[in-house]
Amino acid sequence: MLTAIHAGRPPAASLALDRPSVRLSSATRCSRPPERSAAYPAQRADYAIRPAHTPYEQGMASMLVRRMYAWRGYQTEAAGPPAEDPSRLTLTAWHDDEVAATLTLGCDSPAGLLADALYSPELSGLRRPGRRVCEVSRLAVDPEFSSPDLLITLVQTAHRHAQQCFAASDVVIEVNPRHVRYYQRVLGFQQLGGLRQCPRVDAPAVLLHRPLDGFSVRGMRTPTAPSRVHEPA
Repeated sequence: MLTAIHAGRPPAASLALDRPSVRLSSATRCSRPPERSAAYPAQRADYAIRPAHTPYEQGMASMLVRRMYAWRGYQTEAAGPPAEDPSRLTLTAWHDDEVAATLTLGCDSPAGLLADALYSPELSGLRRPGRRVCEVSRLAVDPEFSSPDLLITLVQTAHRHAQQCFAASDVVIEVNPRHVRYYQRVLGFQQLGGLRQCPRVDAPAVLLHRPLDGFSVRGMRTPTAPSRVHEPA
């Protein structure tokens, strides 16, 4: 299940969840991120998207996920950093030394995917010879930086990593049902599974899917006018 993405700022009264909480205190801050480099980096004028490898990068990504889960009222137990696992990869979008957005890619393995908890029959239909499924989870965007362009760039980068790092042929994502049409219209997903209640975050979910065959950046649609960035479940 994914975490919140939104374009509005948290209420002023929610001081504990305001953006400065993303910064680590001087007592707990790990070393600064290394120079931005990755096997498949995405570089824009204002963002650099790369895998989160160091404890600092993983910690910053997890703090953003927890903050967005909490602001949307989701359970935060599932918002901790992924365990060391070669089948999982966290991507972060950096604006200078701040995490603007993050998501985690999970590649299908003998342990399965997170989405198997609710959608194992639907995923079984994708698991065919010559096919490999990845899922997107722990998706969060800092409201200070939220924009359709950032979300699309992050998802595009995740698709490239899924293909190049995991040889994935398909990607799935669990989203809140009220945002299904956005993911279909803008990001090219199709509904694969019906409405379920996700126990990891105690929120409703719908499973979406898109094949990565023939994927290209031009294959994803960028809104022509500003719009709210919808939050997954």
